[in-house]
Amino acid sequence: MRREHDVVPGRATPWRNVLVEFEVPSGARASADRLRPLLDDPELHWTPGLRRGVLALLPRSTAMVRVVLSWEWSVEAADFSVHSLEPDPFTPDELVVLERWMRASARRLASADDAVEAAVTRVVDDVVSGLDRSAPPRSGVPRAVEGSSIGTAVLGTRVAGPDETSPHGRVDVRLPDPGDPGHEVLVDVSTGRLLGHRTTLADEGDPWAFRYVVAEADEAGEAVDDDTTSGVSTADLVHWHDQHIQRQMLADDARQALVHLLAGLDAPASVGYRG
Repeated sequence: MRREHDVVPGRATPWRNVLVEFEVPSGARASADRLRPLLDDPELHWTPGLRRGVLALLPRSTAMVRVVLSWEWSVEAADFSVHSLEPDPFTPDELVVLERWMRASARRLASADDAVEAAVTRVVDDVVSGLDRSAPPRSGVPRAVEGSSIGTAVLGTRVAGPDETSPHGRVDVRLPDPGDPGHEVLVDVSTGRLLGHRTTLADEGDPWAFRYVVAEADEAGEAVDDDTTSGVSTADLVHWHDQHIQRQMLADDARQALVHLLAGLDAPASVGYRG
């Protein structure tokens, strides 16, 4: 039997537009000047890895073309390739421009990997705190990138700001057993208190809904004989889990925007979506 709190909820958190600023090398924008005429609403995807990495460009939203730089161990030994349903999507001269830009962008992204993750964390923390603008610290703090300028992007998100009516601030979702992704727990970040559980319900292996269960007083670390209630409802658990997902989506969008800016491109239209 399906109960109301076993099904996926409608999202009530309104959309926000947040302006985010990132430090990028001053020459990044100019590095793509010769490339820009070849592009139409491009998407650039960066997948770093210690053993294998990929930088993939979808240069045109209306064409089935994919330009790929892939490597094992070192970006300096990367292989360049173009995959297309068209016989010759680029001229020989255009291919030279593409390859040079891809290799330069991959080096820049690889060297900025730690700075990218720090910037993404900063954006998420700022938005969670209620800010509609996230900027790198400027006063008394050395720039993360020498000779840098500021690149901007507008992100669309459903991440909510602080809820003054709730005793719980940020709530994280964690896996108590990495081998069982169908069981998640919700934990108050500031206190470490267990607030509830989310379990995937499946029918013959096919997930169809989720069950939210408020933590019992003893497992939440409260006195069992306490006369007060936990003040947590299944609706709270649903909201907190949704906010966890929204933060993950915001982090992905912030990372995608910064990858584009570091490569000299505008942030993609996809990060400003509404839905």
